[in-house]
Amino acid sequence: MPSAHGRLPESSAPGRAGDRRGGGRRRRGDRRRARTGLLAGKRRHRAVPPRTGREALLDVSTPDRRAAAAAIVGAWIDGCAHRGFQAVEPDNLDSYERSGGRLTPGDNVAFAALLARRAHADGLAIGQKNTAELLSRRQSIGFDFAVAEECGRYDECDRYASAYPGRVFDIEYRERDLKAACRDRDGRLSVVLRDRDVSPPGAPSHRFATC
Repeated sequence: MPSAHGRLPESSAPGRAGDRRGGGRRRRGDRRRARTGLLAGKRRHRAVPPRTGREALLDVSTPDRRAAAAAIVGAWIDGCAHRGFQAVEPDNLDSYERSGGRLTPGDNVAFAALLARRAHADGLAIGQKNTAELLSRRQSIGFDFAVAEECGRYDECDRYASAYPGRVFDIEYRERDLKAACRDRDGRLSVVLRDRDVSPPGAPSHRFATC
């Protein structure tokens, strides 16, 4: 389920595997292995051309395919631990919604659980990235916290805060959504406004604000 725009996901579960910004580069062999049987789609062995905006999904529909993908993503998680990170957060947990019936929520849950075990073995916390529909499966997966993008915009903050009391990080991208999230947070979640490119301070597109 990890997704890739012309490449493998970033360090995650069904979707980009955890957020690995600054966590090291993927190895060429990892990309080659993923292109030879892990991509879900009609043209299973064709990688998605870079910069096309199209998204490829890793096939985690069977135990063997999940194990193969988890071995690759697990190495990225190990890298995060070795570099001193405290946590990872797998992205695209909802990739089953874009798989044309090739993946199910259960496939993504099973894959995320493999990544959670790997993260915990490395001494890392692991967070649920979005996909409020899977909040009820959080304990069986092993998630420790949540990263909820735009829960203020989509009126989902209460759901995340109830599932992860005091362990929710919400990122909003619009001023009015920041205000909505701040009204609802009641000390239960951390809320921040950012630009989607996560630009550094001083950059023209940089945006940062809190409640």
